[in-house]
Amino acid sequence: MQRFRRFLQVVGLLMLGIVAVSFSQSQGAHAATTLDDGIYQVPMKIIKSDSSDTSSANAFFGGMAVVRVQHGQYTVMITSNGEQYIKSMKVAGTTLTLAKTLDSQAIYQFSLAKPVSPLTTSFNLTTPMGAMKESARMTLDWKQAKSVSTDATAANLLSQAEKLVKATASSRSHSAVCQPKAPTTKSTTATSGVSQPATKSAEYWKYQVIQGDKMKKSDADQYYTDVAKVVPTKNGYQVTLNVKYAKSLKLGSRAVVPEAINGQSPQNISYGQSGSNYTMSYTFTISSLRDLTKRLIPGKIHVTVPALNISQTFPVRFRFAASGAADLASAANVSALPKKTVAKSAAAPAVNHTTSAAKLPETGHQNNLLATLVGSVLLGTLIIWGGKRHA
Repeated sequence: MQRFRRFLQVVGLLMLGIVAVSFSQSQGAHAATTLDDGIYQVPMKIIKSDSSDTSSANAFFGGMAVVRVQHGQYTVMITSNGEQYIKSMKVAGTTLTLAKTLDSQAIYQFSLAKPVSPLTTSFNLTTPMGAMKESARMTLDWKQAKSVSTDATAANLLSQAEKLVKATASSRSHSAVCQPKAPTTKSTTATSGVSQPATKSAEYWKYQVIQGDKMKKSDADQYYTDVAKVVPTKNGYQVTLNVKYAKSLKLGSRAVVPEAINGQSPQNISYGQSGSNYTMSYTFTISSLRDLTKRLIPGKIHVTVPALNISQTFPVRFRFAASGAADLASAANVSALPKKTVAKSAAAPAVNHTTSAAKLPETGHQNNLLATLVGSVLLGTLIIWGGKRHA
C-alpha cells in the first residue's frame, strides 16, 4: 500500500509539472506577439485554404501589412493592385473596408482583437467570365513585426500605408508578371470580320450574352458590344460579333479568345485596339435569319486573367432580339429582348465558379488550452489526494 501511495503521488506531481511548463510556454508565446502601441510593418502572405502553398491570389497583394496597435486593438491595412476584380473580401469573418485608392493600388482595412495567424480569407471576384468565389488564408508574421512609428493615430496609419503603396508600386514596375499566351485556334485571323462593306441588305441585330447553364446575363455581356452585324452570303448569312474592354483592366490584348460558336469554329478572328480599349471580332454563319431567334446560340470563350492566374474556357449563349434593324442606331433602340426562345438550345455544361473551402481550424486556441490546463490540474490534485487517502 505504501508503494501504491508513493506511485500516485509521483504521477500527480509529474502531471502538475507538465501543466506548469505548458502554461509557461503558452504564456511566453503570447507575450512574444504582444506589441506596444504604435505603427508596425508585418510580413503577410496569402496561402491556399488547405495547405501552406502560396495562393494565386498572393500575386496581386503586397507582401507587407501596416498595423496600428492601440489599447490592445489591432487595425490592419493591406495593399492590392487587383481592386478591379475584388467585389468584396473577408478576413477572419470581417468584411474589408476600402480605405483609399492610390497609384492604381487599393488600401484595404480590417481589425483584429489579437495578433493571430493564419486568418481565414474569402474573395468575391468579378472577372470577364463571371463572378467567382475563392477561399484562402492570410498569414501575418507577427514575430517579424517592425516598428515604424510610435504615433498610433489613424492619420499616421494611413500615411504609413500610402508609403507602402508607393514602395510596392515601384517594385512591381520592375517585376511585372508575364501574361500567359492566349490559346491558339484553328481559325484564320483576318480583318474582314470588322471591315466588311455595308450593303443595303445588311442588318444589325441586338443581343445579350447569357450564362452557359442559367437564364441569367453573363458577366461577359459587358465586354460584347450588344449589336451584331448580319450580312447575306451565297449560302446564308454571316454574323459578326464584337468584343471591347478597357486597357486599364490590364488583361492584355487577347484576354478573350472565341473557341466555338453555333457548333462551328469561329471565323475571321481579328484583334485590335481603339483608343483606350482593346477590341476583338469574329464571325459565324447561319442558313436563315430564323436561326437567330428560334433558339439560344451556344458558344465558348477562353478567358485569360493574368493577375488572378486564370486561363480557362467558359460556355456562354447568345440571345438575339426578335428582329433586326437597318443601322446600328436603330438596332440599339430595339425593344427588350424576348424572355424565352422558341426552342431551347442544347444544354451547355455547367460551370461551378465557387471553390469550396476546406474547414479550417480556429485561429485562436486559448479557450481550449485553458480548459485542458484546468482539467489536468484537477486530475493531478485528485491523484495526489487519492494517494494520501490510501495511506
